[in-house]
Amino acid sequence: MSVATAALGCALLEDGSLRLVADEAAAPQVRHWLPRLPLGLDRPDGSGAVIEVTVRPAPRGAPPGRPTLALEPVEAWIPEPEGRIALVARDGGVAGEVDLGRLQATVALTPDAARPVATPAEPRNAAVFSALTLASALLLNRMRRALLHAAAIVAPDGGAWLLVGDAFAGKTTTTVNLIRSGWDYISDDHVVLGRAPDGAIVVEGWPRAFHLDRGYAAGVPLGERDPVEPTDFGPGAWRRSARLAGVLFPRVVAERPTATSPATAADALTLLIRQSPWLLADRATARDVLSLLTDSVSRAAFHLRLGRDSYRDPARLLDALSAAVGAG
Repeated sequence: MSVATAALGCALLEDGSLRLVADEAAAPQVRHWLPRLPLGLDRPDGSGAVIEVTVRPAPRGAPPGRPTLALEPVEAWIPEPEGRIALVARDGGVAGEVDLGRLQATVALTPDAARPVATPAEPRNAAVFSALTLASALLLNRMRRALLHAAAIVAPDGGAWLLVGDAFAGKTTTTVNLIRSGWDYISDDHVVLGRAPDGAIVVEGWPRAFHLDRGYAAGVPLGERDPVEPTDFGPGAWRRSARLAGVLFPRVVAERPTATSPATAADALTLLIRQSPWLLADRATARDVLSLLTDSVSRAAFHLRLGRDSYRDPARLLDALSAAVGAG
């Protein structure tokens, strides 16, 4: 598929070095994954890495042997030595290949997989979402960058702070509270780490709709989440990128007061790697990507214990963050 025939195209990085193109039939499902970035490919010469998404009657089946890596419900087979990585959904509806040497990935959907699924409230196909996440993560590793399951906010001084943790760790609630306080945001779910020409670490965001606890407006967490628009919580604005100032590791402990405490370098790195499970998939670049993550936690890293006292209370959260953000 050429760029000229693509129904949907987007530069996933600010410098245009990673792009996604999709044909018309695949575009509706791809849009559920696609970050809210300006459409357009930014590199008319076609250089850089690319992910192509198409609809085909029968994508290839799984290779023999056990998969090397999985991001449910998609599994990956990484050959020795690393080269072309196979991606296959458990139900066979999505399959792809990541060619690390050529910096190209292809993802194919069956017609059934391309149609809306589940309910109108959740029409995305989880296998499409996982396959595109894995394909982009593996290409980014080869480009000496790192995709993280993390949020990122921007303090008034312009420095970006990562919010790193598992689902329901409080990343989105913290992001929303800081937006309400006038901080800017980069993303609440996926970020890309890279290096500026001077070696500084830069955070880019892949923003999508936030998924916030249904009880946020009433001030009582319910443990169920609804999609919300980040613009509803202004005055903070979206930033495509910012230089990294530090890392926060939120964790909800409802009965304890909100507070920060320093994280050791080893603990911080372990928690960061947990949110980048594809780190070691490409041995040719694993050392460089690990160095990127190590440097990310070397300046300022703090645990952020989130108590009920700061839930939907930006002022209380800012009080707890003041010492940590000042250290950044």
